[in-house]
Amino acid sequence: MSVLYDFMPLPSKENDENAPRLYPKLIPYQTVSFNELTQKIAAHSGLTKGNVLAVMDEIEHWATQLLSEGRRVQIGNIGTLSVSLKADTEVYDKSEVHAQSIRFDKVKMTVSKQFSKQCYGRVLRAPSEKKVKQSSSAYSEKERLAMLQSYLETHDYITRTEYGNLTGLLKYKAWQDLNKWVDAKLIDIAGRAPHRVYVRRKEVKEKEEK
Repeated sequence: MSVLYDFMPLPSKENDENAPRLYPKLIPYQTVSFNELTQKIAAHSGLTKGNVLAVMDEIEHWATQLLSEGRRVQIGNIGTLSVSLKADTEVYDKSEVHAQSIRFDKVKMTVSKQFSKQCYGRVLRAPSEKKVKQSSSAYSEKERLAMLQSYLETHDYITRTEYGNLTGLLKYKAWQDLNKWVDAKLIDIAGRAPHRVYVRRKEVKEKEEK
């Protein structure tokens, strides 16, 4: 089975009007329950499900015991467990820190390189119906265009950030909207990145001034 992915925009600087850089994001398929996992192990290994559960219980018991002692615990070829600490207050002088303010924070798993490579699979671009859903505007495309045109009637220009604030769109979607309407010759671009702005079409302004 192939892994599906989609592209998501990386967060950009507040006033960056360039097209955002994209990164591939895995589309989750499903979470395999612990019960299903033990059934698969039992069917594959020939062990009984009870034996599998007993081994897992022992691993959990000893992992928690050893981690609580500050040790790192290797889980087969999967990786190594370790714990991190946290101070309840900000520390600037270690001589002023009391032991009571230091506590265990999180358990981390450092996955081995070999295990990571064994997890490599085939990847495919997700079809449109399975793409990652992003927050979007409450307005339709037609309504957004009308809002933009109305805004430009009283303003000399609009930035991508301002358009996003006006319509409630995320940065990447706002950028897509504006460039779509540039291609459709509904608005124009003025300036160069990172100072690019969007303006009314020149012929529209000239027609209204006559």
